[in-house]
Amino acid sequence: MEATENNQTESESESHSNRSFPSVGDLEQILHSASRSCHHGDEVWPNLYLGDMFMSHDKFGLWQLGVTHVLNAAHGKLCCKGSDDFYGTTVKYFGVPANDLPTFDLSPFFYPAAEFIHRL
Repeated sequence: MEATENNQTESESESHSNRSFPSVGDLEQILHSASRSCHHGDEVWPNLYLGDMFMSHDKFGLWQLGVTHVLNAAHGKLCCKGSDDFYGTTVKYFGVPANDLPTFDLSPFFYPAAEFIHRL
């Protein structure tokens, strides 16, 4: 039994050592290529979508989905198009004054954001 286990372990390590992994450059090229598969938004609950900046800036796409409210969790100074002026009277907007950075503490805005969602 031990010999079989050792042989399996040796063959597994040989297969791992023979594998070819993409380089960092290859991964960067895939990341920045236009051919990658990406959804800019997904329905996470009936009539509740979670999306990125591209989805939130696509007024026609939002209209097609029937979106009536937008909550922007990154309405900071870095890059933000969203506002009541941008969406007009057809969409209610709530922007959290946050920058899209991993160090930003969003927790003070959870309750106001949840209130906005529950008022729908």
